[in-house]
Amino acid sequence: MKRRDFLKYGAGSMAALVVGSEMPWLMESRAYAAFQTPTLDLTMTDAMKEMVTHNPTNDARCYFWIYKSNTPNLLPECPGPTIFTTEGDIVTITLRNALDEPHAFYIPGIFDSKAIAPGATATFRFRALRAGTYLYYDNLNAPVNRVMGLHGALVVMPSAAHTGHKITPYTVPSPAVQQLFDDFGSSSHWPGLSWEQGDPGSDTPAFRQYVWVCHQASPVLFSEVGNYTPGADYPAAQFINYFMNDAYADTFNTGVFNRKPHFFTISGQSGHFVHNNPYLCPNHRVGEPALVRVLNAGLYTHSMHIHANHVFVTAINGVSQPNPLWVDTMTLHPLDVWDWTVPFMRPPDVPNVRGIGRADTPLTTISGHPAWPPLEELETFFPPVGTLSGGLVGVDISVQLSPLCYPMHDHSETSQGAQGGNYNCGLISGIVFTGDRNTPGGVTTFPNAPAEHGPEGTGPAAG
Repeated sequence: MKRRDFLKYGAGSMAALVVGSEMPWLMESRAYAAFQTPTLDLTMTDAMKEMVTHNPTNDARCYFWIYKSNTPNLLPECPGPTIFTTEGDIVTITLRNALDEPHAFYIPGIFDSKAIAPGATATFRFRALRAGTYLYYDNLNAPVNRVMGLHGALVVMPSAAHTGHKITPYTVPSPAVQQLFDDFGSSSHWPGLSWEQGDPGSDTPAFRQYVWVCHQASPVLFSEVGNYTPGADYPAAQFINYFMNDAYADTFNTGVFNRKPHFFTISGQSGHFVHNNPYLCPNHRVGEPALVRVLNAGLYTHSMHIHANHVFVTAINGVSQPNPLWVDTMTLHPLDVWDWTVPFMRPPDVPNVRGIGRADTPLTTISGHPAWPPLEELETFFPPVGTLSGGLVGVDISVQLSPLCYPMHDHSETSQGAQGGNYNCGLISGIVFTGDRNTPGGVTTFPNAPAEHGPEGTGPAAG
């Protein structure tokens, strides 16, 4: 790969680019380090990335094609930067192609740059007409260019609420979706805050939202594409066959390992680096609903399963759902884009007078106290307090199991590992309960609630 200058990067940046009009809703959310910019300035280039299992004794790097933002202080990453704008805004974008082949920038139903020649630069404008979640990607030589890493998420926020209603994430919400967002924070069954409502007193941001771009990476195949004849497209049918069907083992001792995906990522991260990342894993109290925007830029189908709450599927591929299904598992096909609205109700194993999950009187435990807040769980340490690490000077390695962490994982089990093993280093995330807005005496915050919201601020509880 000597013919290219590579960008070496590790964890990358979860920052967002904000284009168009001022958007205080994003600044309040603190879910991203938001860089306000009048235009998008992107270079289509390549990079080497250290993956989740990379360490001094295990070389786990992968070659990618990427959309690199030229905004100062914004690190290159795969996927490309998350782009936020507001419906009705005109977006100006400058694209430079630093790769050897023609490449493009495409948003279904919104914009198509067409082919940009190697070494060329082009400037375009498009209007973001409808609020929602979109995948942007290179649609040339499909699906090679997209799967090689030329993809990212575009979020178009609504400009205002409909008269007499609360804000939803959509320009034209279905009546059922509008009712759900109207009910958050104002009905007996969804007490707490609405989606658009924050609470500075408890350090709770408004418009709580997260972007999960799902992807699969094959270092062997991606390297093969990178070393292909300069200026020629790698055969798409061959790429798909290797990516999906290559033999698992190096059967004939050729030294070439399989071309199947070795790494499975959410917004460029895997395993611990997703589940414990406040940009990606929602950390909120009961009564603080959040939105998770899920996109699949790869070729694998995922069966996304979330614990602790069922979630409402409020939009699928840009369509606000007439009957938002309440699910715990959802199939994510290649190029699918859908929104999960997480109500952040009590976990279903909390026994209440009216049944599971509701914010009413909890039943009494055998220890004689209410079953919620879950005192025994919050006061449990694993391993027990006083457990020391090895070495000449022991360090207490006990960890308090508070706040309450629950996983989101893929029932397509291959994606849960890395490099054919390394379980729990794959496509996982979760939700974390940091307290409850609906307990007697007011807002409750559990011990050890993260103070990190992202680079814009910190506080006593997660946001």
